[in-house]
Amino acid sequence: MRARSLVPAVYIVFLLLPIYWLLNMSFKTTNEILGGLTLWPHNFTLDNYRIIFTDPTWYNGYIASIEYVVINTLLSVAAALPAAYAFSRYHFLGDKHLFFWLLTNRMAPPAVFALPFYQLYSAVGLFDTPWAVALAHTLFNIPLAVWILEGFMSGVPKELDETAYVDGYSFWRFFFRIFMPTIAAGIGVACFFCFMFSWVELLLAKTLTAVAAKPIAALMTKTASTSGYQLGLLAAAGSLTLIPGAVVIYFVRNYIAKGFALGASEGRGMEDTSLFDWMAWTWPTAAFFVFIFLCLVGMSVWEYYAPGGAPRRGILGLDTTRGDRLFISLLGSAFIFLGWLGLMGTPLWGGLVIAILYAIAVFRWV
Repeated sequence: MRARSLVPAVYIVFLLLPIYWLLNMSFKTTNEILGGLTLWPHNFTLDNYRIIFTDPTWYNGYIASIEYVVINTLLSVAAALPAAYAFSRYHFLGDKHLFFWLLTNRMAPPAVFALPFYQLYSAVGLFDTPWAVALAHTLFNIPLAVWILEGFMSGVPKELDETAYVDGYSFWRFFFRIFMPTIAAGIGVACFFCFMFSWVELLLAKTLTAVAAKPIAALMTKTASTSGYQLGLLAAAGSLTLIPGAVVIYFVRNYIAKGFALGASEGRGMEDTSLFDWMAWTWPTAAFFVFIFLCLVGMSVWEYYAPGGAPRRGILGLDTTRGDRLFISLLGSAFIFLGWLGLMGTPLWGGLVIAILYAIAVFRWV
């Protein structure tokens, strides 16, 4: 079981490498990025983030993005709730065809509707407003939310509705007081997918805005200057766009994780997460993250106050800087420590000692 747990752990670390590289580039100048491949910023700078937080053009882009994403999520889920209830509880002429037609809207690429939306919203005065993008995204998010919520609602016995009516509940009182709390996990899942689609969609957001409501995704395509593209600024803006997604994922992990486990079998119910017990927030995993954090802080401070000298050639036969060696040692140590937790469990200090010895060896001889 522990050997199998190591495979997803290694895969997750592999997936995190592009995120690290994005953060790495965000602390570099454009000249350093274009100068060659370095695993750590040799000239650490915060100028890219300083521009974003002080230039109204940049931080207003984040505000505009959050505005239309929140509006769209609320509208999509609010419209999908009664529609999904109707599909799950009632049978009427053409219900299956109508349900399938809703899904076909989700299958269409956004580019198909870019021009109609542009002409329509320009005519009614919604162009270059957060409402334009929010309403355009509902065309794709409402079908998705209806499909998700209908599955959750169909899993609730109809006897619950009948019992509430016998007890004297009106429909809306039953719907808000009893039914919605019952499918709270499903509502959370629908909100999650609506949020993610609206946050990452670029074509409609760029087409339906000009200046006042320009989203950050569109602004990131305009980082050219007289000296070329500002790659460090682009990386910093991209790094900040990860924050809302991380917040949403934290919310999903802690509050609506059951909604993603509807396919669990009776033998392994939604509460059974023994396969990932070693990845839970226990003191060994907490020590692991603290260890990585302290190493990152130490590397940053060291490289900032005492930049490394000329590259040297070690046993691998490659020219490496001090930042390169620090990064390789840290990455390898993380794999060793994570593997120790997955395979051996305790004692924790065994894996920690091996990881530290590896890091020292790499820094000394590579």
